[in-house]
Amino acid sequence: MIVSTNDGQFDQLIDDLSRLPTYTIGRATTNSIVVANGKISGQHARLIQCTPTCFIFEDLSSKNGSFVNEVRIARKVVDKQDTLRLADTTFDIDTLLALLKAEPVKAEKPVPPVSITPKLLSEVESNSLNFTEEFADLKQVYEQYPKLRKDCRNREKMIRTGSVILSSIVSISAVVSTGGAALPLLHVLSGAGLSVLIPTLCSTLLSTEEKLEVIDKEYRERYRCPNPACRDPFGTREWELLAQQKTCRRCQAIWVQ
Repeated sequence: MIVSTNDGQFDQLIDDLSRLPTYTIGRATTNSIVVANGKISGQHARLIQCTPTCFIFEDLSSKNGSFVNEVRIARKVVDKQDTLRLADTTFDIDTLLALLKAEPVKAEKPVPPVSITPKLLSEVESNSLNFTEEFADLKQVYEQYPKLRKDCRNREKMIRTGSVILSSIVSISAVVSTGGAALPLLHVLSGAGLSVLIPTLCSTLLSTEEKLEVIDKEYRERYRCPNPACRDPFGTREWELLAQQKTCRRCQAIWVQ
């Protein structure tokens, strides 16, 4: 599908994307994720993918139960740091997703090693703490957070908000693959503030409380020092005040030149 900022298709696109990827888990071979264990029910649980890292984990009236961090649940918002247990078998989300029925992936050609000269090494070292671009992107995260929290209570208003945000991200046109699986576009949106949440917030699969929890989780995960070796959480600190600070006091990462 070709989507243009001038063709009025954004509302329909968001409506299509709000059909979130859903994976059933169980012993039966008809499930998206098959776990061969006699204590796991034929259709035991399901995962609803809200963002690349955040999910709804729901028990489907299984005999031996579903657990998150050793607490039995009926339905719960989870992320990749949580431990999931189906009956007597423990997983993390990455392990479960690795069991998805998938097409074989073609092997990529090996990339030749780069020769590191003294000059190149000096350039690498001088840029190793430069996170000015990544920090600038966090301004969108900070500004979109209260807006999305407010608008998620009204699905129609959320669709209009999403249309505005999406139209600012998609330039003249974009080729978007949907077909009921929003994951490819989720990755495209993930670099633009909290826009990755738009499909989830427009979905009818989540309650308002679950949507608010997903927003909070995604905000806390993203609004941090952009240095992967630091990741100091910013909490409620204003982006403008952090920009005036210019560097991270913990790791010395450069936020503003």
